[in-house]
Amino acid sequence: MSQTFLLEPDIIAATENVMPDLNNDLVLAKNFLKQQSAATGDSLYDHLVDIVQKILSQKPPDVVDNFEQYSWAVKQEKFRPNFDLLNDIYLAPPQLAVVRRVDEMFRLVQSKATKLDNIGEEEQELDLEEDNEKPRIQDLVDHNYYFKEGGYGLPDRECYAVYISMIMLGIKEPVSTVRFFGKIFGTKANYYVAETDLTIEELDRRIREFEMKDMPGEGEGMEETGQVRPDEHGEMLGEGEAHVPVSKEPVPPKLPPEPVSTWTAPIPIPVERPGSGINKKVYWVCNRPGEQWVCLPDITPDHIRVARLSVRCMTGELDTEVITFPPFDGSERHYLRAQIARIAAATSISPQGFFTFGSGEEEEDLDLEEGGGDMEFNPNPYYQGHTLKDLLDSNLTYWVHHGRHILKQGRTLWWNPNAGMDEALEEEEDEGPPPVEPEVGPSLFSPLSEDARIEGLPAWSTRVSSTLCPDRALVVIRSNTWPGAVAYATTGKKSECMYVGWGLKFQPPNFSPLQLPWPKDEYPIGPEVMEMADPTFADEEAYRIAHLPPVPPPDLLGEGEGYGEEMEEEDE
Repeated sequence: MSQTFLLEPDIIAATENVMPDLNNDLVLAKNFLKQQSAATGDSLYDHLVDIVQKILSQKPPDVVDNFEQYSWAVKQEKFRPNFDLLNDIYLAPPQLAVVRRVDEMFRLVQSKATKLDNIGEEEQELDLEEDNEKPRIQDLVDHNYYFKEGGYGLPDRECYAVYISMIMLGIKEPVSTVRFFGKIFGTKANYYVAETDLTIEELDRRIREFEMKDMPGEGEGMEETGQVRPDEHGEMLGEGEAHVPVSKEPVPPKLPPEPVSTWTAPIPIPVERPGSGINKKVYWVCNRPGEQWVCLPDITPDHIRVARLSVRCMTGELDTEVITFPPFDGSERHYLRAQIARIAAATSISPQGFFTFGSGEEEEDLDLEEGGGDMEFNPNPYYQGHTLKDLLDSNLTYWVHHGRHILKQGRTLWWNPNAGMDEALEEEEDEGPPPVEPEVGPSLFSPLSEDARIEGLPAWSTRVSSTLCPDRALVVIRSNTWPGAVAYATTGKKSECMYVGWGLKFQPPNFSPLQLPWPKDEYPIGPEVMEMADPTFADEEAYRIAHLPPVPPPDLLGEGEGYGEEMEEEDE
């Protein structure tokens, strides 16, 4: 039997007040957790927030098992001063960018090698044709071994990275040969220099661009301004002379004429075109192996002239301004290219007979005026080597230069500045300027014994790598003119040269840069323009007294009036 219970109104009201309120309970619980400790001043709520944030940022496995360790680590961090507000931000180390560049270089070279290895039999004929077009890469690892035998060279890891970087250069750029020239130190970064020969197609393209720069454009030398000359103004108005308005302003005093400069610019020496002279080789540089190779521009004779008169260290940044006197027209990339050309011309040496002329032509048979003076030479296949005694000879007669000498003009082939004036002078009866004697430098393959001495020292120093094993020894020769330039030669058929230095030529003590020229006179000294001392007060007073106006004569008008009065009195 069911029973029904009736609640009174007071009991119902009391039951409604006992019902739970979730929002109120959450606020009470949060306030309880935020109670601060009397010892440390921290609260459990902040501690739990820090633990959850640390776990979510690191996301470790098995959080439940290591929860107590995270709680203890959070408490320990509060005892250390927080100087860095970026604890949870990951900053990549600078070495990571270098590793990524090197890894990209290795992957590129590996993919190229794998592609060549997977060529099938059907493509063998195409492979043979591609072998002829592949650039010839210098075996730097092998040559560096011999350099290290003589006490020079690069570390093994650096040498291998540079060698792979040279292979990458041959893959990416249109070059036919790649050779490691050397390493030039800088104040901020170093330069690794690669010497290359361009492909025939790329060389032809650069020669066409060079010739297009020399050709004048259409309309050059013609007046393009829209201003009307004074003598044409009258013709446009239909009058014979232009109308000159009359001005009522005072005429200023006549000043002496402005001085006219008598200085005439020297005749610019033409630049040697790509593939000849100082621009025969193309040089590429990078700051670290794995970075992109940067092609250095061709240089002018003026770059060589200014580089010879200045001493400056490289910075490692190609766009740096070169501040020297005489002023250098270009940035550090042009200055670096000029120094490389000077070093290559003076320190490219080899044993006698190591190279030979490819065509067998004599130097006198070539047309020097048309750029044919750059004779092509190739390794001599019949070269048998020299003995250690001959290579160590103090007279250096068994070592020769295979780099073209740079003349004072800044060219390897002399250019006659009066070549265009000869025909004009023959037609005129007046005597013209005296003919200029051509500059003559040492011929190709000239022996090192003809090099000038430096401060009483020889230009080159030789040494042998080992005196205990003559059969395995080699000769290393070092330049005293360009410190850092070395070359080696074995008794067999191996020889190479390299430069590792600051890119500076040996200078005697107390180097003095070129002095600034004396300033020219702005105006010629004359009566109109003359510098004088300021007059004193006594001089000014004497000048004032001397230039006072004359005293006026006595007034005759008073005498006339008196004479008239006397006449009137007599009449009366």
